Amino acid sequence: MGRIWDFVSAAITARPWWTLGVLFVITLLLGSGIALRAPFAGSDAFLTDSSEVAQASQDVENLFSDNAGVARTTILFEGDVLSPAGLAQMDEVLAGVTSDPDVAAVQSRSNPAVAPSTVIAAVAGIGDLGSATPAQIESAVASIEAIPRAKRAFDRLYGTDDDGAPLGIAAVYLDSSDRERMLAAQENVETIADATPGPLSTTTVSTASLNRDFRQGTTRLSAPFFGLAVILIGALIFLFLRRLSDLVVTMLGIIVSVVWIIGAEGWLGPNGLALIGAPNALTAMVPIILVSLSVDYSIQAVARYREHRIAGEPAAQAVRNGLRRVLIPLTLAALTTAISFATSALSPVDAIGNFGVVSGLGVALSLVVMLSLGPAVKVIIDRRKEAEGTLTAPRPVSEALPGMRKAAERLGISVARNSTPYIVGVVAVSVGFAFAATGLTSEFSPRDVLPGGSQTAQAIDSIEAAVGEASEHVNVVIKAEITDTRTFLNVFEITETFDDPEARPPGAVSPMEASLGLLVRDVITPGSGEYDSDVAAAFEEATAGLILDPAKIQSFLDLLAAKNPDGLRRVLVNNPAGEDTMLLRFSGATTDNVETQALLDDLDDLWFGAEEEVQVTSTRIRSLEILESVADLQTAAILTTVAAALIVLAAFFWATDREPVLAVIAVVPVVIVLIWVLGTMALLRIPFSPVTSLITALCIGIGVDYTIHVIHRYREQFTANRDPEKAAAQTLATTGAALVGSAVTTAIGFGVMALSPAATIAQFGIVAAITIAYSLVVSVLLVPPAMAVWGAFRNMRLQSMVERMWSDLDVAIDATMEDSAGA
Repeated sequence: MGRIWDFVSAAITARPWWTLGVLFVITLLLGSGIALRAPFAGSDAFLTDSSEVAQASQDVENLFSDNAGVARTTILFEGDVLSPAGLAQMDEVLAGVTSDPDVAAVQSRSNPAVAPSTVIAAVAGIGDLGSATPAQIESAVASIEAIPRAKRAFDRLYGTDDDGAPLGIAAVYLDSSDRERMLAAQENVETIADATPGPLSTTTVSTASLNRDFRQGTTRLSAPFFGLAVILIGALIFLFLRRLSDLVVTMLGIIVSVVWIIGAEGWLGPNGLALIGAPNALTAMVPIILVSLSVDYSIQAVARYREHRIAGEPAAQAVRNGLRRVLIPLTLAALTTAISFATSALSPVDAIGNFGVVSGLGVALSLVVMLSLGPAVKVIIDRRKEAEGTLTAPRPVSEALPGMRKAAERLGISVARNSTPYIVGVVAVSVGFAFAATGLTSEFSPRDVLPGGSQTAQAIDSIEAAVGEASEHVNVVIKAEITDTRTFLNVFEITETFDDPEARPPGAVSPMEASLGLLVRDVITPGSGEYDSDVAAAFEEATAGLILDPAKIQSFLDLLAAKNPDGLRRVLVNNPAGEDTMLLRFSGATTDNVETQALLDDLDDLWFGAEEEVQVTSTRIRSLEILESVADLQTAAILTTVAAALIVLAAFFWATDREPVLAVIAVVPVVIVLIWVLGTMALLRIPFSPVTSLITALCIGIGVDYTIHVIHRYREQFTANRDPEKAAAQTLATTGAALVGSAVTTAIGFGVMALSPAATIAQFGIVAAITIAYSLVVSVLLVPPAMAVWGAFRNMRLQSMVERMWSDLDVAIDATMEDSAGA
């Protein structure tokens, strides 16, 4: 295997101009993919279309076209909402919306639009609210309080914000089966609301506005954060390397790495090979991640080069030998890091899956760039300076900060000689963090990735302050035989349960809005306006007795279909040859995942059939399912990545030294880091979300990176002097000091994201920086003592082997002497 590294290092450094030429051609090829890069995806990238809940949503759209997913567009009115002029403005906005042909084409038939003005007008019987007196409006509002159904509706449409200012909320319901038409209609609603004159200010909240703010926030913030990360890391690189040429080469390598991955994202994206989706908020973080990780590759390579120069080697030979020394640990580290990120590609969430592909590929490409471009340029520059006699003596990276080398050396001696306090301390801290991690919460909403200061985010906060969580349509899809007694009666019982506010699930804020039970009740109830005596008689006959006759139920449904085909089609797909499908719809409002799960549990309790017969879907329910799927996936990803790291490292250490146990020494500290990070998240009240879940991959990738560096350098030092304690001291004095520089720059790079106005991105930046700090601490405190034990064992085995050889030699000598004496 050593020959491979010799060939690679020689190929890069022996022909540096050829190396740069190849890199230039690759940069042109990959960079041309930037033109193919698709526009940033909206917040929908954080949803999934491959789950049972998503399938239920698809069933609603495909089977119940009139009840197909209804998207709510909310218009927030701020000002003197209950004044005649304010109410008149609301009515004018709704009139403009409903008269717009693009909006009308996709507007919900059953409940197209509602606002405080519509409730007040209905209760007071006022046709023109603009001409009403304040007293009339006040009287109407008082009358609403006495009408429970009107009060419930009004309370969802009117309230005050945290400052006590009155807010009015209008809701426009649009059919979402044709997504492009729905989004265009939502844009029209916003335009109409903004253009309608009146004393109230308006803000529209919709899927279109969420996606717009999301895209603007992502694209607007990506460049400044990347620029800030580059500036800060550049300053730190200069601090640790202290040579302008090393800084320029490193920054050039970072730029090339970013060009490669952005171009590759374009080639792989929708406008290229269509292997991944459009860029999103997570893939936008990849350049910053690469900046942070690339620095590690550069610092390690420069540190090794300078060590060889200090040892007296010529510049070209020092570059080659230094590169050969770092190729093994950096390749292993990059491989495990890429694998850890790539496991996210299996996520059901498009944004996370794309991130896994782009970040995993980015790590690999970054390694190629940093270990080819930097050494090639250094050979060209330093060889020329050497020939001119102007090449100055290098300064060890370990001495970049005053006292850093000596402190690291003393720590190495301490942890090797007296490791017990350090190990006990790590174990105690791990137990504490493990206990804290039990309090880790899980939260997710596509809104979490919105910039906190965006107009849409502020409007959502105002709405929640005024009326609580905005309601949404909850669709219950039931797949069962409708002519079965239990199924048929249960549909009616659930509808009746929802009529009672005290009996319906707490997360439901309305009676049933669509169901077979509701449809039948209107048809069989005299005076309802939909009453049909024939249908009523057929229903009476079909429901006579405790056990219903399936044939009579089917006859009743056939008659109902003949009398009201449109109504029945909206709530029932009656399939005589197979499974029937029913739809129940109501409005729900839950504030968190606990309440959403409670709503699901309550609905399961109301259905007396098999659990798999019922599937409930809504935006919040899909978010909950995504979170659960991500949690399950991350558990599997952790196990997979740890297993992969063990296998890869064990195979390598077996092939090189027949020491697969070193893989365990490299991976176990990473598990400890993961425990520390999860415990810290719980203590800082940072929830586990699809974004912060990526920290598990980072823990493994970065953690193994550091442990591999320490193990590899320790093996070199131990081979040179066979002294376990001295090897630990020299390891931390050299590689340990370089790792400090890597850790600081990497942590700063990730930490820049903590400034993001999007809460979940900021949380990722904070936890990433903490992860890097923990990885450095644990690798420094645990790996050297473990390696010291390994070194001592190797010495004992060597001593035993030597003793056996001497014993065998003594026996051979004795035998020879006896043979000589006998002769």
